[in-house]
Amino acid sequence: GKEEVENPYLEIAENVVIPKAHKRSYIKRLKTKIASIQPNETGVPLTDDSEGEGGEDTMGSRGSYTAAIVGVAASIKAADMVVGGQCVNVFCAVRPPGHHAGQELRSMKAISNGFCLFNSAACAALYATTPRSQGGLGLRRVCIIDFDVHHGNGTQDILCPTFDPRFLYVSLHAGGAHINGYDDEDSDAESFRLKLGGKKQEGIFPGRCGDTSPHEGVLNIPLGQKVTASAMGTALVSQVTPAVEVFSPDLIILSAGFDAHMNDPLGMGGLTAEDFGSVTEVACQMAYKTCSGRIFSVLEGGYGVPCCQPRDDLFLPPSTEDRLLQLGSDLPANMKDDVPFTFRQKLDRCHAEGFLECVKEHVKGFVKCNKRK
Repeated sequence: GKEEVENPYLEIAENVVIPKAHKRSYIKRLKTKIASIQPNETGVPLTDDSEGEGGEDTMGSRGSYTAAIVGVAASIKAADMVVGGQCVNVFCAVRPPGHHAGQELRSMKAISNGFCLFNSAACAALYATTPRSQGGLGLRRVCIIDFDVHHGNGTQDILCPTFDPRFLYVSLHAGGAHINGYDDEDSDAESFRLKLGGKKQEGIFPGRCGDTSPHEGVLNIPLGQKVTASAMGTALVSQVTPAVEVFSPDLIILSAGFDAHMNDPLGMGGLTAEDFGSVTEVACQMAYKTCSGRIFSVLEGGYGVPCCQPRDDLFLPPSTEDRLLQLGSDLPANMKDDVPFTFRQKLDRCHAEGFLECVKEHVKGFVKCNKRK
């Protein structure tokens, strides 16, 4: 079923949980920046530093602060529902994503915040392990499994800067110590990737922080320049499952990014939507074996969505017009897709299969596991 987030969760998120994850200076900076945006302004850099650097990839509007609060509140409610037995699993369809948002701006030496404001998955883990006497759920151990194509530097920074027996952070992502950049020379894909920070860097965003595991509370598994189904499956079976079983969590949280899909414009993965369903089922199996099936997911990356507005800067005969994603009344009248024509053609592949199909298969994986109870 579909659930909404009530006001008490918004208040807990903003006043209690987010200050545990992010430094107050970061929260104040973000809130002040967003409050200064005019009501009709969009596409304003939110996470630039004092020199104006690092904000090109994380833009927003006056509603962005509230949207980020709602994302955290949704993850807290999901933890309540799963641990409280109201349901076995939950998918939190939230935006903006969060796993690059650390304790402060540009965590672990990343060149930007990677579209992220507040870290919903990390906040939920902190809430779940807070003693009941302090308003939390009193769990002893929480595992986060992050299958976004990028390493979740923010999550690692918040939960595991040093070893903490309450947390196990697992990340399966593109990269590796031997990888320096991308193997795709496509100019449009490169241009899109450079929006993650606005400049080139060593390795793959967010940098070298995901190449190794600093202590036993972190299991970073870089899977090369492109994430393949074979590499993902092998890692889940041979490395992730044994580590999770040894850790024996009370709850599993999935940082569910779908940018490793074969049609995602980042060009860093080769997974199908069905593969994401399989990843979900394997994670559910871990949950059933270790924590009575208690698992939920928080949406992270995923950009394989067709354009939703026709271009107004060139004439195209009706027979050759772009196919558009139909959003109905959810589409703001003033929204524009400022996308080059060749890049729009690449996004057209997502009509056949893209981000939306990945999410469907992910949720379907949860439903299948529910039926196996």
